[in-house]
Amino acid sequence: MQHPSNKDSVSVVVPAYNEEASIPLFMERAHEFEESVGFAIEFVFVDDGSKDNTYELLVESAAVLRNAKVVKLSRNFGSHAAIRAGIMHSDSDFVVIYSIDMPEPIEDIEKMFLELRDGYELVYTCREGYDGGFGSRMFARLVNKYIEPTYPANGLVGIAFGPKIKEQLNMHPEANSSIFFQVFQMGFSVKELPSRYLEREEGASKWTFRKKVKLLIDSFVMFSFAPIRFISTIGFLLAFLGFIWALAIVIIKLTGVIELAAGWPTLLSVMLIGFGITNVSLGVIAEYLVRDLDATRDRPAFIVDTITQADGRHIDE
Repeated sequence: MQHPSNKDSVSVVVPAYNEEASIPLFMERAHEFEESVGFAIEFVFVDDGSKDNTYELLVESAAVLRNAKVVKLSRNFGSHAAIRAGIMHSDSDFVVIYSIDMPEPIEDIEKMFLELRDGYELVYTCREGYDGGFGSRMFARLVNKYIEPTYPANGLVGIAFGPKIKEQLNMHPEANSSIFFQVFQMGFSVKELPSRYLEREEGASKWTFRKKVKLLIDSFVMFSFAPIRFISTIGFLLAFLGFIWALAIVIIKLTGVIELAAGWPTLLSVMLIGFGITNVSLGVIAEYLVRDLDATRDRPAFIVDTITQADGRHIDE
């Protein structure tokens, strides 16, 4: 697939879920930003099945921008699926992923875009002076050790990429998968930029504990064999301990050092070790089987309901 020469424009993909409170401020900042730069910007907003007036406000307020479209998904598929939908419906070769709650200065879009034009295929911003909580640090360490060693320890704020990565993402739209880990594992040239992390000014974060747990499970099941290897290691360890315990029982019985009631020590060890390994192993295997089932079904990672231009015109798929 040949890409057209399109080095003077960038598509900014902005997923949104129940973000009606954040939209007015974002549109104001986005309008000011596009007026200040010397390149064309296409804003691709993706409404991820919002329950409030997010979609209507996006369509109405996007008119202040020079070039924008609003992609409405049929239901809530999750932020990563929404990002994939935005990428697939973007027109520029260069893509920047940006959050509608503006966790970094909007000017970082220009910084990342200029690095892409200089030849980098993947550019990301990381939080300068940000240490995060205990959970975030542990997640980053696990990711660096078992999934992707080049993934930033302080987490991502913004990410941008060129036509090679965009083509690969559109060819392989994985469901229940982190788009960021997929991008990092492609192996293209990477550039890191420091960024000032900003607190949300409007609305409340939709990044719930349940979604964090799902991301953790999806990340390790989709991008690492570490869980299976961990279970195998635990299985060997417990089997070894069970053998030692059985040998100890035999020695105690032969020497009579300690009086043991008949039956229960052996039964207890077998039950604890056997059921423990079985239950945990089945849980891990089930996670992999569910994802294999998703791949076999070949269901779409997202379904687009409508696409609307900033002037209100609907775009036929």
